[in-house]
Order: sequence, then structure tokens, then C-alpha cells
Amino acid sequence: MKHMRSKSSDTAADFAEQPRLRSPARILKIMQILAKDQDTGQNLTRISAMLGAPKTSIFSLLRALCQEGYVRLSGSQYYLGNAAFSLATLINSAKARSVDLAELPELALPFIRQLADEVGETVFISSLTPDRNEAVYIARAESKHPIRFMASIGERRPLYSSSGGRALLAFMPPEQQEEYLRHFKSTTTARNTIIDERVLRAMIEDIRDTGIATTSDDTHIGVSAFATPIFASEGVAVAALIVAAPSERSKPKREAIIKSLMACARDLSTVMGSGRSSE
Repeated sequence: MKHMRSKSSDTAADFAEQPRLRSPARILKIMQILAKDQDTGQNLTRISAMLGAPKTSIFSLLRALCQEGYVRLSGSQYYLGNAAFSLATLINSAKARSVDLAELPELALPFIRQLADEVGETVFISSLTPDRNEAVYIARAESKHPIRFMASIGERRPLYSSSGGRALLAFMPPEQQEEYLRHFKSTTTARNTIIDERVLRAMIEDIRDTGIATTSDDTHIGVSAFATPIFASEGVAVAALIVAAPSERSKPKREAIIKSLMACARDLSTVMGSGRSSE
């Protein structure tokens, strides 16, 4: 299958990685709890009770956060660490200036790793190229399946025929979107690729209504993908979050993939300084 490959053996760097942060949603809630009680801190029992989660699960998350500097432990009390304050400064500065995507791949990594583990497929983040005519992959978390969709950071995709490109196109400012559509010309020859401007316009409206862009055999035979926008400050869609997989494997779990995808995009939009989601 084109753009699929067998998974190679793990490298030494893979084994040297720190434990992954397993639940981005819980992590955000833990940090919110600690932010409210920074003077006195919170102990494991209280945090576990507030989240309604087992102590063992919360302890694992707290230990990982301590290792990364986002939380510190003093006696039996947990407090926010220096890395958390650095992140808060970054988010606040993002609200006050033009959105800078340079930090997104690093900030998003624990989130997209969690999403890849949850749905069992490869996850990407794409953003617009400087000319706003294509989407480019800027982050990736690979599936553990031996047969999976493969693409490299820096690879480009047409806006009209890729799921991430469609999500970005649908949520472009109206004048930029119209400029693209006026010059639209299909150059991809896969069997399901859109070649009609009217069909593309109708698809854009549907994506804006649902928040989800999809492809199935549009550019690569046997590959399906699902995408939704990531918003930054002032509701600007600055990137797209994508799950890509072999069609036969993804079709039975379509609804579960979309649910997890949109939840992850909401978390990433929060990290980027937006309260808006695509729902």
C-alpha cells in the first residue's frame, strides 16, 4: 500500500524517553487545581478526590509532571513548578501578539502521543504554508500498528484534497478563502479528488457546520483521514489536528476517532490561548 510501511525496530532514543504524560485532560485539571492552591499546595488524596480518579493513576501523572518540572513536591504537598509558570507566560504572551506556531509542535507532543495511543492511529498537525495555498505537516505521533499511514514533517498537501488542508481552508478568513477558491484548480488525479469548485464550496460549508474534515481515497488509495482545526487567540484557526489510517481499519471506529480528535483539539486550543472549539 502506498505510503504505508512496516514499523522498524525501536531506537535507543525511544527507550531513553521519559514516561509519557498519559492523560492531557487530567493533567490540565491537576494544574488548574494546583494553580488555585499555590500558597498551600494539595496532597495526593485531595487531588484524587477532586478528580474522582484512583490515587495510582493520579500519582503516575504527578510523578511525570514533577520529572518535567511542571509540578514540584514538598513534603506531602504538590505545587506548580517553574515549567508551569513558563508555559503560562508563553500562553499569555501569545494572546498579546500575532500567533507564533514555532512552539506548537513541542507543546502538542504529549497531547498527540496520547491521541495516537487512544485511537491506535497516526496523528499529525498541519499548518498553512506562507503563501496559504498548501498545508504542511509540523508535528507527528506515529501509530504502534506495523502497517500505518506514513508522512514526514515538512511534507506538503493541497488544501482541497487533504483533510488537514480542508479544515484550514474552511476556517480561513473569508477574504483569504475566496481568493483561494477563485484560483482553484485541481491537479490531483486520485479517484475521489474534488475537481469542481461548487462541490468544494459545499464541502467547506459542511466542514464549518460539523468542525470535521474527512478524506477517503482522495489522494492515497486505501487511506482515510479526519481533521479538525486548532484555534489560537481571538478564534483564529492556526493549525489542523489530523488522524490518518488505513481505510479498512478506520471505518469501523470512525465515531470514536472523531470524538477523541475533537477532544484533543479543544485541549490544544486551550494551550494556544483560545477558549473556542470547532464544536
